[in-house]
Amino acid sequence: MKKIITLFGAVVLLAGCDFIGGGSETTSSSEASSIATSESMMSSEMSSESSAVASSQSSIITTKESMVDSSATGETTTDMSIPLVPQKMELDQGLTLESDSVLQEIEMRMAESEDIGIENDVAIHFTGMYLDETGGMQAIFIIVNRMDVAMTNINITISFSTVDGAVILDKAPFYLTEESFGVLEPDTAMPIYLDIPPENEDAFFSTSDINNLVYTIDKFDFEEK
Repeated sequence: MKKIITLFGAVVLLAGCDFIGGGSETTSSSEASSIATSESMMSSEMSSESSAVASSQSSIITTKESMVDSSATGETTTDMSIPLVPQKMELDQGLTLESDSVLQEIEMRMAESEDIGIENDVAIHFTGMYLDETGGMQAIFIIVNRMDVAMTNINITISFSTVDGAVILDKAPFYLTEESFGVLEPDTAMPIYLDIPPENEDAFFSTSDINNLVYTIDKFDFEEK
């Protein structure tokens, strides 16, 4: 079923990114220890509901600021175009860049942002959008692969908070399977939908400026495809 997007306020660009560090901290799945299942109300696996997020409603946190690189080195991408690729589960449900308004909005924000990802690295960006379903909500990020290897069965642990320290996600693990997520090819971006625990939704909505939200990749493991 088609996702429905609802826009609030002005159209915004992507938020600053966090990255794994030139691949130096990235290991293949055979070398990496598995990530423990979260004790929180987070889902540790992108199920059919959380990866494709069918028949859901989304909203957007407003800001007038463009994307700012948050890396310590200030390194950003070159002028090359990074295409958005839907998740496998989305494609299986007929949700494409031509038919789905959520994917179209993400793609538009990418096109209007000067810096996407980190050269020779994997990075995430918060889009300023979220999906709101009965019983839960999900923040919409993109994951950008600027390395020269294709990745699948990705274990990623993410922390997400306000600049004032209000916790939204605390080292929350997500498993992006090849079956539901697909393969993250080099020089592409894919959407990821991160479940926000109900008890942390107030922290998420405590600001209308995505520049007041910070996030980090705490752990990143994958299988090379």
